[in-house]
Amino acid sequence: MRRWINRWNAYWFPESSTLSLSISRIVAVAAQLFWFFPSLRWHLNLLQKNSEFIAPQVLISAISEVVPRDAFFTPSTFTFLYWATAAVGVLALVGLFTRPSVFLFALGSWIFTAHVYSYGDRHHPEAVFAIFLMTLAFAPSGDRLSLDALIRRRRDRSGKAAAEAPRQSDTATWPLKLTHVLLAMTYFSTGISKLIFGGLTWMNGYTLRGYTFANAVNREAPLGMWLAQQHTISILLSVFTVMFELFFFVSLIVPRTAPFFFFTGIMFQIGLFLTGRHLFFPHIVLLALLLVLTAPQWWRAWMGDAAVSSRPFARVAIRQ
Repeated sequence: MRRWINRWNAYWFPESSTLSLSISRIVAVAAQLFWFFPSLRWHLNLLQKNSEFIAPQVLISAISEVVPRDAFFTPSTFTFLYWATAAVGVLALVGLFTRPSVFLFALGSWIFTAHVYSYGDRHHPEAVFAIFLMTLAFAPSGDRLSLDALIRRRRDRSGKAAAEAPRQSDTATWPLKLTHVLLAMTYFSTGISKLIFGGLTWMNGYTLRGYTFANAVNREAPLGMWLAQQHTISILLSVFTVMFELFFFVSLIVPRTAPFFFFTGIMFQIGLFLTGRHLFFPHIVLLALLLVLTAPQWWRAWMGDAAVSSRPFARVAIRQ
């Protein structure tokens, strides 16, 4: 039993730099604050035109059990919640009172996301990103690159506080590792669903062409309209899609393959947007973070060698 516990701890809680986690905090909070932040007008419109929820999410149901719907789910309350969430988001971004700020920012974002989903069927592209945002509140994401760290250093120099937070921590990696696992589960579930409900016929090209054409017409995606007319390419992309989704989990078992899967995933999500306007931008942000911050040592070494080898050419260009 001790052996398995040690393996568990070695995977989830290895001693690692807090810098990667702090970078993750800045990127994730900035993306949520300036890119994925909800539309207040949209939420107010939903509240004004709907007296009941169609499919209340767990978080919305829990809030309704504590606070009456007429008291919480009102335009005035949501307007306050919107600006309060934005305010703590700014604090989380600059790293002031980092952990409580990130927690409140993630919670506010969860409420807005769950509120939208409570009015009908959605594809939940924000789910994994929302979970990652919340995990940052339970890890030392403010130990570096934050106002908290700056204040701590200044107090340390004046002898008014304890020493600076350590640059290494055994809780600095688990949010990224959990995100990797959740993405693998997400991709596998979508891949296996295609086979369960569509079987091998899902890869005959016609299925992808039909879905692509419908989305391209409704969402005005010219590239998707072109793709819907290419049968051979559609067969190849269908096979690629299923194989990628089913075997993304290999990146967990064989870490050396992780950069390939992360990069392929980014291209995959970009392709979905260009051909069908599927808004999986949160997945792109997470995959990019994993690619840059959790890549195996051989990948980082290769990148370092490539940068070093390019320097002589840069010097030659400057001299010329």
